[in-house]
Amino acid sequence: MIKLQQTLFAINTPLGKLNFGIANIAKNVAGGLLALMLGMILAQVFFRYVLNDSLAWTEELAKFAMVWVACLVAPWAYREHLNVSIQMFADALPALLRRITELLITLLVMVICGIFFMQSLEFWQTGLSINASSVPVKLAYFYSCAPFAFGSICLVGLEKLIEQLCLPLDHCFAPQQDAT
Repeated sequence: MIKLQQTLFAINTPLGKLNFGIANIAKNVAGGLLALMLGMILAQVFFRYVLNDSLAWTEELAKFAMVWVACLVAPWAYREHLNVSIQMFADALPALLRRITELLITLLVMVICGIFFMQSLEFWQTGLSINASSVPVKLAYFYSCAPFAFGSICLVGLEKLIEQLCLPLDHCFAPQQDAT
């Protein structure tokens, strides 16, 4: 059993570093996209209300940037336990049952994201043949955030699953509480 834990930790250490690196890069790109969205919206307001002329492309690109931001930060939020959860239910469970529930939820997240990953690849391939309506760019470039998000969430799920399997059975993954 100890040998299995050592092997799992040996796998999980580089996986954790990979997930950490991906999350940090994705957060920075998402921050840049938020700034870009703000710039596009301000340009649209300026052109529409000051110059009495509207830009056709800003709204569509801002929407795509917003979707990209959500897809970029989703794996980071899942890794840092920042996702929405109903803690009341989990707190009411005995430690062992709570642990089993955590494992099942992690497996369920991985299965669902794996299915969505495969479907998002098909969605991306469809986008290779379609141009965006206001800019001459293939929609696949905008759609590529979905495979990234679902693939990254699967990697984070694998990291969490290995971590959950290596810890003692009575250990529970309670989110950190703010000191107030």
